[in-house]
Amino acid sequence: MKFTTTALFIFFITSFALFYSPLHAVTYQEIQKDPLNLSLNLKYANEQNALGNTKNAMVTLERLLLLYPNDLDLTIYYLDLLIDLGSISKASEVVNQLLTKDSINELLLEELELIAEDLDLQQEEPSSLSITLASTIDFGYESNVNSVSTHNKQYLAGVLSDYAAGTVRSDRTYGASLGLSAYYFLSDKHLLSSRIGFNKQDQVRDNNRMNNINSFNAAYIFLQPRYSINNYIAYAKTDIFSSNNSYQRTGGTSANYNVNDRLSVNGGGSVSFTKNNQTTTYTTAREKDARSQQASLGTNYFVTNNDLLGASLSYNYKKARQRYNGYIGRSFQLSYTRYLPLNQNLSLSFNRTANKYHAVDALYLATKVRKEFISNTSLTLGGPIGESTWSYSINYNWNEAESNLINYTTSGQTVGLSLTKEISLF
Repeated sequence: MKFTTTALFIFFITSFALFYSPLHAVTYQEIQKDPLNLSLNLKYANEQNALGNTKNAMVTLERLLLLYPNDLDLTIYYLDLLIDLGSISKASEVVNQLLTKDSINELLLEELELIAEDLDLQQEEPSSLSITLASTIDFGYESNVNSVSTHNKQYLAGVLSDYAAGTVRSDRTYGASLGLSAYYFLSDKHLLSSRIGFNKQDQVRDNNRMNNINSFNAAYIFLQPRYSINNYIAYAKTDIFSSNNSYQRTGGTSANYNVNDRLSVNGGGSVSFTKNNQTTTYTTAREKDARSQQASLGTNYFVTNNDLLGASLSYNYKKARQRYNGYIGRSFQLSYTRYLPLNQNLSLSFNRTANKYHAVDALYLATKVRKEFISNTSLTLGGPIGESTWSYSINYNWNEAESNLINYTTSGQTVGLSLTKEISLF
């Protein structure tokens, strides 16, 4: 809005400079002694506005406009203050009055027409329905795409052996996704949302990161000034080229409560069912069918207006058709986000998970309880690209997995770039 009023304000200041000499600050007592003095009142209004007392300046200008209703400079200055205060309806009235005047020059007329269009848009009732289309392309590099152990060996049936020669350790990945999202406000407290997504990922040298994912989710959100509740369902079909096809159904709920302007707490739970499709290629896929339950509790705290700290704890339970695929897991996450100028943000997070499996895996050492510890550290920089509808995300992830069953660790690094284009369809 401000860019449309700049010319008006410059026009006013140029004219206003002829009315007074800024040698001293005007007091309210001086105004009371000489209430009809135009230059004195204008100087007082300008000084009050500069001090942040916009309402005092407004009262003074309104009184002057009663005395000098045809003064163009006064009216333009008054319009500028109305826009600053967000008085859209009153500002629209003033603009319409100015547009009827014959004495306005062509340059000023063009500025006023732009302001009128802006004000009309702001007075329109926002649509209850919005639909957006987002397309994303991803590029990545993974240093250990096959999760090869750090000593290049693996246990199979209790025997420690080398990985096969030529095992791919690093690879370049790339992908694309398309998402169609819809939001519908039943009222200011009730929101419905849904999303359909299509995602494809490929890689250059191998195929164990290649997959297609088609997904759908829907949610009902109850909104209050201090808290919100989100109930959702989701469905996803995943085709992992090197492993299996699977179908996953998920339902859950989450809630967020704002304790004050800086502190908020959140919690939730979900249940999901995974069905692995048995095909001629994946004859044992059905053995991995599972039901998973997850519960979490977290908090976020704004240290400053631009620095956000987060922490969360979660409990995960997975019951699989084959017990060695099921586990009980616990994890915690710490995060820090820094909001930068130009709507950019920098975030750092650390996650640590411990899983204890329900049964040993016959492929490994059957004499030990199967446990694993997984750590993940990520650093992300992202935000919109200028004034466009494009946004970007640059991320770095470092992962490490340790197992007391097979006594080995894996680690890997991933560097990625995502570019997203968002289009509002409705």
